[in-house]
Amino acid sequence: MQTDSRQSRLAYFFSQPHQPFFTWGVINAIVMMLLFLLAMKGVVVFRTLTPALFHGYTLIYIVFTAFFQGFLLTTFVRFSQMPPLEQKIYTTNFTLLFSATLLFLSGIFFSKTVMITGMVLLAGNQIYTFYIFYQIYRASPSPDKFDQFWIMSAFFAGIVTNFMMILLTLIELPRFETAALRAGLYLYVVFVALSVGQRMIPFFSHVMIEKNRKLYRVIFLLFLLAVAAESFQAHSGFLFLAIAGILLTKEIHRWRLPFRDAPPILWILHLAIFWLPTGLIAGALADGYALISGKNLLFLSIHLVALGFVTTVLIGFGTRVTLGHSGNMMVTDAKTKILFYLTQIVVYMRLLYSITATPFLFDITVVLWIVLFGGWAIKYMPALAFGKRVT
Repeated sequence: MQTDSRQSRLAYFFSQPHQPFFTWGVINAIVMMLLFLLAMKGVVVFRTLTPALFHGYTLIYIVFTAFFQGFLLTTFVRFSQMPPLEQKIYTTNFTLLFSATLLFLSGIFFSKTVMITGMVLLAGNQIYTFYIFYQIYRASPSPDKFDQFWIMSAFFAGIVTNFMMILLTLIELPRFETAALRAGLYLYVVFVALSVGQRMIPFFSHVMIEKNRKLYRVIFLLFLLAVAAESFQAHSGFLFLAIAGILLTKEIHRWRLPFRDAPPILWILHLAIFWLPTGLIAGALADGYALISGKNLLFLSIHLVALGFVTTVLIGFGTRVTLGHSGNMMVTDAKTKILFYLTQIVVYMRLLYSITATPFLFDITVVLWIVLFGGWAIKYMPALAFGKRVT
């Protein structure tokens, strides 16, 4: 009986793409941030890369990637009016991500060769995901493939930027590391989240708008120019980021999202999309100040977008998908509201740390991140992994 119960749980766990990928994303959000904190404190020592590079790389290519793949391997087929994926397709992809992560983690402590092998496998996971999307895109009968095109473009950019990171690790060019991480953040992570958010958030809000199709080409170009400028001089892409933020502000204002009347499960998504232009503009101001004054603001511009927009939208979409696909009611209780508020506290604490450079604020920010994802796991992991009722 116990064996049958375990088999049924395992069967349920892999019955939908988002379940293993979201679970892996949450686990790594906690583990990678804890390792980063311990490395910064000197408790653990990475043999093959710096703690800062470990932090940026693991968030982009392991944590955020796991969430993106879990969500899109479910919804990309729906966007494309195609049937759900066969289980062996997404379980193969998950096995790639799982194995690559373990190799990468082993490598940072023991062997650069093992670490690079893990990074190449992570790129292989991305390539396989892109191949899945491309096959769906080609076969789709949908008359409008605009959103699918930009999701695929962002995923392709993620493959390119990952290989950039691998190359920089092999030949050790630290001068370009920040530019490469920005490329991964803006061209891959932010653009995947934006491509999904601009479709789903107005839809969930019952807002019918005509797409501004030219805007997304312009935003992608501005991000590309910002990264190119960053490659020559740190913080020098601020003007391109500011213009992107202003254009997105006008676009989101055009949506007229009903923020004041929205339930928590919806306003968390509104808050996330508001953070994108806010983070870009405020981050551009911070980069401009850093360029002129020479004062290091500790990657403030990157964190305003990565935490304010991407992390908030992941928590919002992750909660919504988990509730909807496990048979639970699409409602949020007081504990969930606390988790939603905590997403914003994490952003503000990281902002204070960048401005003041007070060490204990760094510790608090990291701990709050771990509490956020740990609290989410306690609340929603039974429903996510095994379809239980949320309590």
